[in-house]
Amino acid sequence: MLAAIRTFTDRVLGRGDAAITVPVMDGALKANRLLDEATVVAERAGLDDIASDGASLWASAGHTLYRLQGGALRAMRSFDDEITAIAVRPKGLLAVALGGRFVQVLRFDGERLQDGATLAMVGASPLVCVNAIAFESDDQLVFTEGSRTHAPKDWCRDLMELGRSGRVGRWNFRSGVASELARGLQHAYGVGVDGGLVRVSESWRHRVVAVGDAPASARAAPFPSELPGYPSRMVPATGGGFWLSCFVCRTQLVEFVLRERAYRERMLAEVDPRYWVAPALASGQSFLEPLQGAGVKQMGVMKPWAPPRSYGLVLRVDRTGKVLHSLHSQVDGRHHGITGVAEHDGRLFAASKGSGRLLSVAIPAGAAA
Repeated sequence: MLAAIRTFTDRVLGRGDAAITVPVMDGALKANRLLDEATVVAERAGLDDIASDGASLWASAGHTLYRLQGGALRAMRSFDDEITAIAVRPKGLLAVALGGRFVQVLRFDGERLQDGATLAMVGASPLVCVNAIAFESDDQLVFTEGSRTHAPKDWCRDLMELGRSGRVGRWNFRSGVASELARGLQHAYGVGVDGGLVRVSESWRHRVVAVGDAPASARAAPFPSELPGYPSRMVPATGGGFWLSCFVCRTQLVEFVLRERAYRERMLAEVDPRYWVAPALASGQSFLEPLQGAGVKQMGVMKPWAPPRSYGLVLRVDRTGKVLHSLHSQVDGRHHGITGVAEHDGRLFAASKGSGRLLSVAIPAGAAA
């Protein structure tokens, strides 16, 4: 009863979960053009995830797994299903998610990839939307599923339907045992391991949380929350902490739409998904898109401070959960939809799915822990 009363009063007063405010990008989040000024290493349509084992940088785009060699991406293997996440570990151990419905472990002998164990279910529940993987050890990994009803490519529909069926799983591929670490998350999309602590991005709640069987003291540690973007994949950073990608940013307009049930339901039923009032990995490609005209342009030039339908954002977070630095591709930029990050060979690499480009940038001095 109290919860119902609180929900009602929040809606009337526009506070709590009913608020449509979005945190401003200031301080460590102050806008810059580091992602737009980054070196373009390669271009591949559908570029999605990247990972480094220290010796090699791996990338996925569509159905193909690539390895960076000689400054160019070399195709290593194509699969029947689209690759929706990858992870690598030293000594030639890789994991790929295929179609969001399978997780497969592979061995790399320096030339060829050899098939290993495959996971399709956790208990009696089949996998549906595996979108991020991380190794815990040489025989165990953790993964996130954004939704139990939508495939990875349908993330925007999950947002518009206020999805809260995401989960986190752990799989020991030596013994074959798989288990759930958490469920009921509002789009789990990104997982990182730090000792006994498993961190997870909960995209639709704009935060990173701890899950699993970590000590209470570790679970109580602060993590980024109330972020201006929807967080996704993360990787460890040199010096401690982690790099966190935000694949799209929030706007007051979208926050408003998410709270208007009748409008959302009609929009989902009657409007082409490309033209929903919703975030996107890339924008400015059609005159039918929302958020156009004087709201985003002045004298025919795109405003860098306009409401972002698409945006590029990477955060450097320290051990305490504090954001130390950020890298941006603003509204008028080219490198939006950052879905993967990795440190490799002393530089930071980022996958811009919105532009299909693999980016490389010197690690900013202000990003040190």
